[in-house]
Amino acid sequence: MKLMIDGIWRGNVAPTPELEAQRMIHAGRFRDRVTADGASGFAAEPGRYHLYVSHACPFSHRVVVVHALKKLDTLIGVSVVHPIWDTPDGWVFRETELSTVDRAGNGFTSLHEAYRVSQADYTGKVLVPVLWDRKVRRIVNNESLEIAEMLNQEFDAIGGDAQVDLYPAALRADIDALNSRIARSLATGVYAVAGARDQAEYDSRMDELFGFLDACEEELADGRRFLLGDHPTIADVLVFTPLVRFDAVYNPLFRASRKRLVDYPRLAMLVKQIEDLPGVADTVRFDHILMHYHDGDWAVANRRGIVPLRPATDWRTGTSVK
Repeated sequence: MKLMIDGIWRGNVAPTPELEAQRMIHAGRFRDRVTADGASGFAAEPGRYHLYVSHACPFSHRVVVVHALKKLDTLIGVSVVHPIWDTPDGWVFRETELSTVDRAGNGFTSLHEAYRVSQADYTGKVLVPVLWDRKVRRIVNNESLEIAEMLNQEFDAIGGDAQVDLYPAALRADIDALNSRIARSLATGVYAVAGARDQAEYDSRMDELFGFLDACEEELADGRRFLLGDHPTIADVLVFTPLVRFDAVYNPLFRASRKRLVDYPRLAMLVKQIEDLPGVADTVRFDHILMHYHDGDWAVANRRGIVPLRPATDWRTGTSVK
């Protein structure tokens, strides 16, 4: 396993049960917040912040989607790590077709360097996404949902698209409740299925995952365009990023095999409608996704480096992929 211990990158830590359990957790450790008024100590300013992201990771993808929907390109720069995480240095920056150099000006070649600069004795996983403060040269936050919420609401006064509100005040209680269900049953649920240690645990995790998807399919029966009405919210973004990967990754590789996205017509339509929102389609990078999961650290059953083709049936249309 790969993680940092007391600020030192360890690329060969033995995968103990405790560490394997940590591997399944996607919660961030840096939890400061950017605010419009600067009361938090981190004021929203043009060019001050930078995102380190992976197009392969569904948690990182959340932030990339919100960044696109809010039209924050000119306010917050983005650097993309290579999709293969299973390297001696973990997430790395390279000037290739599948990644970028560190565009924040730090000269980092590996993401763990950002963690060491931010906290010299950091111990834990090196996660994407990272919201980096170029002014004070440290990580502000690496919790994907919190970063998404900040991008949604704290940059409107300096150029973010105020017409797009993914976390409206009137729906926040409903969004928070739904986000909790998504986190437990879907976003981390697919990883719980993949990491099941015996048949009983696998069966239980499968029931949790597909019970949630069945419920979502039923809740969409009233003709709603999105999960909570006619307008997208952060909850839709949180559902979108794992579901867009479902038929290509989680169904075959994680053994989430009971159904595919294409078997849920309403959910498939929801995912298509989210992808059709301005800028979102460009964030879906199957070249990154397939390489990351099928030729990287998750490819437990595929050690020949073979990256599969996409599923023959397109969830967008229910027809054959051409």
